[in-house]
Amino acid sequence: MFSKVLTISKFTIIESLRNRLLWLSLLMMVIGFVLVEFVGDLAITEHKATQLAILAVFLRLSAVLLMSLFVVSSSLRELQDKTLEMILAMSIRRSSYYLGKLLGYIQLAALMGLAFGLILIIYAPFEQVLIWSVSLIFELVLVVALALVMLFTFKQTPAALTGVFIIYLASRIVASLYLMSQHPIISYDNIGQKFMDGFVGMMTWVLPDLSQFTQTEWLVYETADWSQLLPVLAQTVIYLGLLSMIALFDFYRKNF
Repeated sequence: MFSKVLTISKFTIIESLRNRLLWLSLLMMVIGFVLVEFVGDLAITEHKATQLAILAVFLRLSAVLLMSLFVVSSSLRELQDKTLEMILAMSIRRSSYYLGKLLGYIQLAALMGLAFGLILIIYAPFEQVLIWSVSLIFELVLVVALALVMLFTFKQTPAALTGVFIIYLASRIVASLYLMSQHPIISYDNIGQKFMDGFVGMMTWVLPDLSQFTQTEWLVYETADWSQLLPVLAQTVIYLGLLSMIALFDFYRKNF
């Protein structure tokens, strides 16, 4: 079983090379570098901090976008081209196929996270960049798992990507929404307000708190510490397990 998982992950990486994923990543790095150099010339104060903040946000969003697009498009292509049916017709379990794809995508996420960190070394200390890059890898791992869940659920590129981006955005801002709901400027004691407060509170239990991941302030103010990765790692392990169980459940109940 393990050899089959490794084989599928290997071909997933080969497919990324054919689809020019690494070249696209390099292109985004170049675009980000040119962008921050241009913006840096316009900044009147805090020249380096402005460049670093914009570049960090640009690279994080680019990584999430590229990984989501690649996972959904490549997996959907296998469904449409009947490649998945041919693979499952062999003596390969669906769990082996899923784990192989997941492992391959995680390796690509690790490579992308480290590659994006290289350009940040120009503007920030190495240790701070390394912590930021490791956190970005954990964030991309969750994006990969979420993309697979959305793909098996909808089996259409627009719907799957929309689901990924909505849940990702909600996970990014859910902590801020919860604080705002607990400490409003003007308090309204009505049913609608109580419902929204309860809904936001429920979201904090269901969604990961991605605001703890890949924080730009780590680079700008050099506040990153390895201990800050512990809650990030814990959330990654928990939600990766949950998303994998959801994806496998949905995968096994579908007929191909």
